[in-house]
Amino acid sequence: MTEQGAKERVALITGAGSGIGRSTALLFARTGYRAAVVDLRADSGARTVELIEQEGGTALGIAADVRKSCDVRDAIDEVARRFGGVDVLVNNAGIEYYRRADEYTAEEFSAIVDTNLRGAFLCAQHAYPSLREKGGAIVNISSVQAYANESHISVYAATKAALLALTRGMAVDFASDGVRVNAVCPGAIRTGMLADVAEGVGGRQEALRNLERNIPLGRVGEPEQVAQAVLFLASRNAGYITGATLIVDGGLLSRLSLP
Repeated sequence: MTEQGAKERVALITGAGSGIGRSTALLFARTGYRAAVVDLRADSGARTVELIEQEGGTALGIAADVRKSCDVRDAIDEVARRFGGVDVLVNNAGIEYYRRADEYTAEEFSAIVDTNLRGAFLCAQHAYPSLREKGGAIVNISSVQAYANESHISVYAATKAALLALTRGMAVDFASDGVRVNAVCPGAIRTGMLADVAEGVGGRQEALRNLERNIPLGRVGEPEQVAQAVLFLASRNAGYITGATLIVDGGLLSRLSLP
């Protein structure tokens, strides 16, 4: 289903070479947006572009490191040259190293913070002139880890909590220019990151079954379900929503895990 007016709109999605980012890029393209697919890995981004084009959509692949201001600036400039600017920015790029809090190296800490938080800030900053001109929207992908934590994920959780504060601050700062800023907090979603966690705790299938037993809806989510939430917040249907957080977790945060 095509959103009214979407064919003239452009969505830039970071970390769009896999998982939630890829599903988000595909959904926006199916809805009529032109998709700017940004990923650190050129081959992964190219595969997302290929999938979009196979479905008749329009996409542009850009290899960029969101931690580097020059890469982000060049990516935004390329989107402006090819598509005329950015209407929607989805800050999805993120990484994690699974460690106890006392086991992270300084280099790992910096890599996580620079990707998950600095990257979102840089993308918003460089895309802002276009977003302001078009009355656009930013959607930041945070996590339920911003509210409640598993073990071995403290630095990732810290960046996701900070991203919610950044979302609120940008929403207040940008409201006078008509730019809305919101966040989505996914729970357990069937992505490569979830698979890595499962492998690290002694076997993927058993770990997923144990996880599903703690989710009120009884199943892990799919990337497409997160993408639907992102699309809503970016759309004109959410025109009076800014500074908000939409939790997509199957009820995970609503349950007390008591014996």
